Amino acid sequence: MKKEKLYLICPDCHIEQSIRQKFGNDSYFLTALGTVFNMSEFEYAEEVNQFINNETISEIIIVNDIQCTFICNTINKDKNHDTRAERELEKLMTNNNSKFDSIGKVEQNKLLAKLNIYRQFYELLDVPFIGNKINDEIIKVSGLIYNCIDSSFEKLELEL
Repeated sequence: MKKEKLYLICPDCHIEQSIRQKFGNDSYFLTALGTVFNMSEFEYAEEVNQFINNETISEIIIVNDIQCTFICNTINKDKNHDTRAERELEKLMTNNNSKFDSIGKVEQNKLLAKLNIYRQFYELLDVPFIGNKINDEIIKVSGLIYNCIDSSFEKLELEL
């Protein structure tokens, strides 16, 4: 049985084609603004779990683009959309404020993307029927930081 990959991405970043070019066509995509999913909502998490089961997903890859509108809005302190994504990203930035102080904008974007990937990873772990699959190594979870400027991907190995 073929094992499939599920990429968690932001629809505003339009990175599906870049992912397919780099990692192949056998992929599924689930989108949420700023890659901020609401796995704490039972019905939503249950639908994601059903999809994982039905499509024999063996790997979940959480992808953040460092030029994502929502990451840039948060770094630049713009509240253009006042979305859940921006509120969650703002919370991440506030909770890690000292890490952002002495680095440039590109590094800030990258740091926020990385923190968001880890936040989403821990949120997946907190969903019992998905977290159990991760803990039992039925599903592997990793992260990718994408830079649309040079179309590069940096892989993050996420540890339990």
